[in-house]
Amino acid sequence: MNFRKTLLTLFACLLNFSFLQAHQSDIVASTTEDQKPATIKVLLHKDSTGALLEARGSFEVINPETGKRVSSGRNGKRFYLYPHKEGIKWGEDFLGIFQLQIIPTSPDTTLLVNGVQYSGVLEIYHVEEKLNIINEVTVENYLKSILPQKFHGDYPESVMDAVAIIARTDAYYSALFNHDAFWHVDAKEVCYEGVGLTCQNPAIDRSIESTRHLVMTFEDQPFPSTWTENCGGKTAPYQTIFRKNTPTPQGVDSVFALAERKDTHWAFTMNTQDLAKVAKINRITGIDLFVDHFSSKVYAVRIHDGVHTEDIDFLTLQKHIGEAKLKSNDFSVSLKGNIASFEGYGVGSGTGLCLYSASQMAERGDDTPHMLAEFFPYTHIEKMRAYPEAIVSANKGSFVSPKHKKATQKKHRILH
Repeated sequence: MNFRKTLLTLFACLLNFSFLQAHQSDIVASTTEDQKPATIKVLLHKDSTGALLEARGSFEVINPETGKRVSSGRNGKRFYLYPHKEGIKWGEDFLGIFQLQIIPTSPDTTLLVNGVQYSGVLEIYHVEEKLNIINEVTVENYLKSILPQKFHGDYPESVMDAVAIIARTDAYYSALFNHDAFWHVDAKEVCYEGVGLTCQNPAIDRSIESTRHLVMTFEDQPFPSTWTENCGGKTAPYQTIFRKNTPTPQGVDSVFALAERKDTHWAFTMNTQDLAKVAKINRITGIDLFVDHFSSKVYAVRIHDGVHTEDIDFLTLQKHIGEAKLKSNDFSVSLKGNIASFEGYGVGSGTGLCLYSASQMAERGDDTPHMLAEFFPYTHIEKMRAYPEAIVSANKGSFVSPKHKKATQKKHRILH
């Protein structure tokens, strides 16, 4: 108990310090990876035939293979970018070059792809006569773009601060786990729309700034994490519901959500033929549920047609049926004739922070550290401005090698 209180006190100090530093800008130029703020690479366009690329302000173009500058400009540039057999063309021809980095050389420079504004660096890869376009952006700016799209509702500041830390932790995990990949996340999947849509929700921006660089670690490393609107009384481990082969905190009981469980009841019916289309089979003779034993949350279903079976994970099932109907993964299903009857409780994936419970905790006077400790047991809070060179866990061994491997080529800066 004393150890837990120490962690909470440490976190509170970090949170207050972060708030005081909220409006100090990042270092815009760095020459070593250790100084580089944490970034994440977002896939903007895959297998594209081309895009209108504009640099508003000074920039340079680098060949990542050699680290050499192949072009630059002081007053911006606007041309259609496209691949051809001998390289890439963007106003000028980059012959024999099949990958480019477009790097702002001024804090005032912005980059636009098909009219959408981005901060940070653009990476272009020529792959089989198509282009993959990637944006490397600081995690802080990334959060300001995605959170307004994912997080809705009016919640106490302490709850919103918790959500910001959870989202940052998840982003750090994605970047570190996929450190060798060309990109870490897909813009469409994470609702990333560049910097043009930031500042939509001042309350969210405040939470991101006031918790700047704060992440949770479990077994010495950031971990995949999320939140749920109402857990219905219990949460499930992220790794169970999302089928991730990585350690995450265990599920917990929530007395607040349990007390209101009956009020979150929902039910609906659907024709089995419509459900069969989801499984891509002709008929349905039975449905089995795969559940987390602690929470009874469903992570997948097995649909029978009398001869074959088809397994569908919960998120895919919910996407096809619709979140308005299949509100959570805390449900049961029965078949009668050609009708499938669903009945359940709660709202959301049932993992991570329960927003309803956290709001009740805030009304009781609990702060952000207590909320995170309640729903993410055995985690630590760290201020992690840059990615560590490596993370080694005594419980799991080496989790990641350095996100950015040591190299002799010039290290470029992330601006904004």
